[in-house]
Amino acid sequence: MPGPVKRRLTVHQKLLLAAAVFLMVADTLCLAQSPAIDLGEASLEELMNVQVYSASKHIQNASDAPSSVTVISADEIQKHGFRTLADILGAVRGFYLGYDRSYRFAGVRGFGPPGDFNTRVLLLVDGHRINDNIYDQAMLGTEFPVDVDVIDRVEVVRGPSSSLYGSNAFFGVINVITKRAREIDGWEFSFEPASFETYKGRATYGGTTKGVEMLFSGTFYNSAGQNLYFPEFDTPLTNDGIARKLDYDRYHDTLFKLGYRGFTLQGVENWRNKGLPTASYGTEFNDFRARNADQHQFLDLSYSSTLHNSWQMTARTYYDRYAYDGIWPYSAAQTNIDYARGQRWGGELQFRHRLLRKHDLSVGSELRYNLQQDQKNYDTNSAALYVDDHRTTRMGASFVQDEFSISSQLKLNIGIRFDLYQRYGASTNPRAGLIYQPWGKTTFKLLYGTAFRSPNVYEAYYGTGSGGNSGFSLNPDLRPETMRSIEAMC
Repeated sequence: MPGPVKRRLTVHQKLLLAAAVFLMVADTLCLAQSPAIDLGEASLEELMNVQVYSASKHIQNASDAPSSVTVISADEIQKHGFRTLADILGAVRGFYLGYDRSYRFAGVRGFGPPGDFNTRVLLLVDGHRINDNIYDQAMLGTEFPVDVDVIDRVEVVRGPSSSLYGSNAFFGVINVITKRAREIDGWEFSFEPASFETYKGRATYGGTTKGVEMLFSGTFYNSAGQNLYFPEFDTPLTNDGIARKLDYDRYHDTLFKLGYRGFTLQGVENWRNKGLPTASYGTEFNDFRARNADQHQFLDLSYSSTLHNSWQMTARTYYDRYAYDGIWPYSAAQTNIDYARGQRWGGELQFRHRLLRKHDLSVGSELRYNLQQDQKNYDTNSAALYVDDHRTTRMGASFVQDEFSISSQLKLNIGIRFDLYQRYGASTNPRAGLIYQPWGKTTFKLLYGTAFRSPNVYEAYYGTGSGGNSGFSLNPDLRPETMRSIEAMC
């Protein structure tokens, strides 16, 4: 009996078949990967119309954003029981978290090198840069300076965003949007006991008086932590490898926001003290003195207004302070102190205007002056000083972005930013996105962008000239890290 006749497809037929399969699969993926707010209750239409700010520095639908965006709302945070920003990010596609019993670390899209302090992710609170000016570290765990209960939403923008934000916006931008006073409307109190002698308390007030919106929130947290066993130290001289009550974690933070007629004054203060049970850097095991202490404060004053001919203006000025102390005991008589202090002042100015009905134009500039970038490492019981570095640096930048509506279904987003650093010179980073919506519930995006990350002072100047007793060598000749990205998504 003759078998079936085999026919070969022409190249044209193969392309048509591949296109059909791609469209069916892409349409399914688009439905599955739409940005999420309250996934259990939101309709598909609501998901497609999620509003985001961080992708373009203005409010737009997530489907129109020139990047892959995920939004986590306050409802989701509450329903899933997330207690830290790291918990939130652990539920975001493309992120994975690590923990060394001191800080939380995030890997993005498979990239998370050991020893990196989250320097390739830009962390913002209401648009304010949180990465410090010593390590460029993005604090994600209990070290993050804002209580999750006062978060309205978290916007996660994947991919390079240096065309808008400059350095550190390498693999993504995380913008934590806090609640407004009207969303609190009165007093809130909470107290949470938990395992390992853990307790947390919070008091929050939100209200409006004589046109002034006021929000105040304060949180305290204390945990004795777990008793941990380390087989590497399982000897009678080192307590049989058991670190008792050394995994403690204590912090307090304060947030206030005042709003009046376009002005917003915001302040954040955070202090955290974390025990080190792991005998980091060869320190004495099971020594209660080992700990890291971090402080972060900032004041941010912003103003938004609509000017003549519908130009929208946003201006911001701010001051940040960061402090770190690492206490590392090497013996009963020898304790090493690792020390960092940072201060910075900056300002931003942005204008936005719609031109000829098809162009949404944004232009802006930024100045940042690092008033203090100090690092020290020394022993308390001797005159040994291993690191002693003091610096001040500055930078400036300008950007332009245009969102061109070619048709009702096709949009082109193009932008470019020019950064000038006192030490590392200039960096220019473009971004382009072609966004196509052939059907109401499906969006295709073709994205291109570049990004850079300038070396921080810890990477370049922590150490001694010959390596010496500090164990670190100076790296003053480091140059900015760069990347180029091409992405197709729906």
